Amino acid sequence: MALITWMSQIFYDPLSRALAPLADGFLRRAMLRLGVAECQLRLNGILVHYYYRPALRQRVSRRRRMLSVVGRAMLGQRHTLRPTPILLIHGLGDNALTWTFVLELLAPDRDIYAIDLPGYGFSGLPNGQLFASMDQMRSVLESFLQEVIKRPTIVVGNSMGGWLAVRMAHSVPQFVREIVLINPGGAMLDGRASWESFLATVAVPDLKTTRQVIQQVLGFIPAIFVYIGLRSIQARFQHQVVRSFVEHADERDFLAPEELQHISVRTALVWGLGDHFLPAGSLEFFRANLIDQPMLLIQRCGHLPQRERPLLVARFLDAEAARADIA
Repeated sequence: MALITWMSQIFYDPLSRALAPLADGFLRRAMLRLGVAECQLRLNGILVHYYYRPALRQRVSRRRRMLSVVGRAMLGQRHTLRPTPILLIHGLGDNALTWTFVLELLAPDRDIYAIDLPGYGFSGLPNGQLFASMDQMRSVLESFLQEVIKRPTIVVGNSMGGWLAVRMAHSVPQFVREIVLINPGGAMLDGRASWESFLATVAVPDLKTTRQVIQQVLGFIPAIFVYIGLRSIQARFQHQVVRSFVEHADERDFLAPEELQHISVRTALVWGLGDHFLPAGSLEFFRANLIDQPMLLIQRCGHLPQRERPLLVARFLDAEAARADIA
């Protein structure tokens, strides 16, 4: 037993801890090879890092430009040849690199932004704080829309990012053309009590719980990758930013049914049906309260469709963006 422990400490633990940083490094290089720019600026006193892929407007086909003009004319609206930009927001314990493959697959004719939320990726935190609250993250995102993008935007959020997108649709609807929620978190359900099991799980106190989290998050992943990546995933969820956010989660932060029912902008829902990470009833909560909204339900896919099914997600986002262009 002592020999196994020693070998684990010498070989397995360092390799396992390095897996996520190595994967992020690979994704970051892939982003940069795509011509994506890395940018930083201060918003609300916080250093914010994001990736920006400018539209390759010279590639916009004449047919697509004409469709945009005709579509707007049919709706009796003034046309524009400038497609709606997209802002991509990641979830708890993740970062903007989660969107690498989707960003690569999205049509090249629109501006795309993928932001690191405060405390994640390369973004900083509010002075003297160990984490950013929901209100602080929402405020940073609002400032990003107003000061960086500066025009109505399609806001796409996964998990906690979807939760934030709903709040932005209410707080700055003039800057939000549409929200696309990808396995969003924050469903009220039965209040904090219905989230207690989830909150205990994401504390990942041991490798057994970490393995459980990976299997809940991902719809399908070979067992060897689950085993190798345990320490990396545990470190992500044990990061002070995540731990403090979870500890301070307030029932008032959760999304009430009426918040979904009274969203004033177009809303779409994407859900990986193999998601066992969010509390039971989360999908039903969103389906029941987002009435007659476009929806993509994906089989054999877990909590991160942008990583597991990027082609399906990109096609859905392109279709929604095309509709937004003529709305």
